Amino acid sequence: MEVDVLIVGAGPAGSTTARFCAGGGSDVLMIDRRGEIGHPVQCGELLPHVEEMYTIFPESDHLEELFDIPSALVHGESEHIDMVSPGGRTYRSEFRSHILDRRSFDKHLSKLAVDAGARLETGVSLLGLKDGVAETTMGPVKAKVVVGADGPNSRTAREAGLENPSLRYPAVTCQAKGDFGTDVKMFFGSVAPGGYAWIIPKRGSANIGLGFDPHVFRGTPRAAFESFVRTLGCTCADLTMGIVPMSGPVPSTVRGRILLVGDAAGQTMATNGGGIPTAMMAGRVAGRTIREHLAGSCRLEEYEARWRKVMLSPLRTSVRTRRMADMVFGNDRLLGAAMFVLGRRGLDRAIRCKPLLL
Repeated sequence: MEVDVLIVGAGPAGSTTARFCAGGGSDVLMIDRRGEIGHPVQCGELLPHVEEMYTIFPESDHLEELFDIPSALVHGESEHIDMVSPGGRTYRSEFRSHILDRRSFDKHLSKLAVDAGARLETGVSLLGLKDGVAETTMGPVKAKVVVGADGPNSRTAREAGLENPSLRYPAVTCQAKGDFGTDVKMFFGSVAPGGYAWIIPKRGSANIGLGFDPHVFRGTPRAAFESFVRTLGCTCADLTMGIVPMSGPVPSTVRGRILLVGDAAGQTMATNGGGIPTAMMAGRVAGRTIREHLAGSCRLEEYEARWRKVMLSPLRTSVRTRRMADMVFGNDRLLGAAMFVLGRRGLDRAIRCKPLLL
């Protein structure tokens, strides 16, 4: 099989890339190893409001085009994030966000890509990649451009000789029924060493989970998660585990005809673990660059320069903040003191990927 563009992975990064490079006569194929797009859910399902995204990424534009979310996919709205210190002190940040039905949301994004002209094959895995030919479980696929949107353990990246994110936090999440209010809560300290635990309320339920630094906590993700859930006194269903890249963008996201997008590129906000909006922003840049490249008007390397212009500075700031936090994350008393010194204003800047000090 020969195509113009092969996209490995049909999550937010891959589907958005496909949406913006399909059409105009280009043959764009997405493959995903999952049998069902959007399942299992391996994230907190929080999507910042578009106004928050402009604050975090002030060099971005036309984000409404990306984040115009059908109301049926939104299962909650939140106006605040409550950050809870190890000692129980709460710092409230005004932060507007949508709580998604992530399973349906990913399907929505893949449908946008298909409606734009891309093709989607599920239950297909990448096995190898050489000289523009991808060996897959559906047979060889020759492509002019290959996009790795296959997560932090990206096989596409390894096959291309590109790096995977060096620091990856294990994360566990589940769905719990009940009334959890409307405000997002983040719990710091020994409950999730080096990371945080969360309660993200939805209509009649909540997404509950945690992620932690494996260098700080040597236990198992499930044991840490079950300990946290016991403190809440709730019952969880649909428990899933995943990996969140926390080391910032990889050194290079383009090599030859291969480029990386989303978690595969480490394009995640390291102070909050958010990766949905950044995956979509980078996906749009990738899709448009690929389309221009196929038309002969730019090189693929332009993708690197374009996404860095919009996203790199906030992402690097978030990594610096996480590294500073690492100095106190192993000690609840020091962490509580650091949160007190930063106060609501400093913590508010941290979750928005801003420098802690002006």
